[in-house]
Amino acid sequence: MLVRLKYSVVILLVVFLIGCVSGHQRSQIPDESVTPEDRREAETYREKVASLQVDLAVLNRQTNLLEAEQVAQTAIQYSFFLAEKYELVRPAALHNVLVRIGLKDRGLCHHWTVDLMKQLELLELKSYQLYWGVAHRGSELREHNSVVVAAKGQQFEEGIVLDPWRNSGELYWALVKNDRYPWQERPRHEW
Repeated sequence: MLVRLKYSVVILLVVFLIGCVSGHQRSQIPDESVTPEDRREAETYREKVASLQVDLAVLNRQTNLLEAEQVAQTAIQYSFFLAEKYELVRPAALHNVLVRIGLKDRGLCHHWTVDLMKQLELLELKSYQLYWGVAHRGSELREHNSVVVAAKGQQFEEGIVLDPWRNSGELYWALVKNDRYPWQERPRHEW
């Protein structure tokens, strides 16, 4: 599974790089080197990025569409990267057990949040702001953490939860107010 995930990430990067070459150059790339499965995965990835980009853009009419795309790509790609980096075991709850007993170093929801937050902060966002969301704070077994992104000037409750932990590296997102978790903002000084 890990080898397949690595292969998928490489294929996605290649597909994006191919998209940057001219049509003449594209015709020189042997088409049979990309399998139908690779094409489906790449198309699924593009659809996810486009869907998240639209959801981010809808937060505020003043948002920059390019920046929305950057946030979407970064959140989705980096979630896959973190799953590989953590050598993730599915489901996420089982991976948590392995971290807690010392067989894995990272992969709890707050690790995902810290790492994804750092990556998104590197974008130096102009039309979005990042929040840290926490649900069931203080509960040993139920506490959950995630990144929340909102348009500049919007409150935490108006944002979108970006949750890579929930689906073991496949990014889940939803409006804070529509998600099943009772999200609350974690104050910035506690990050």
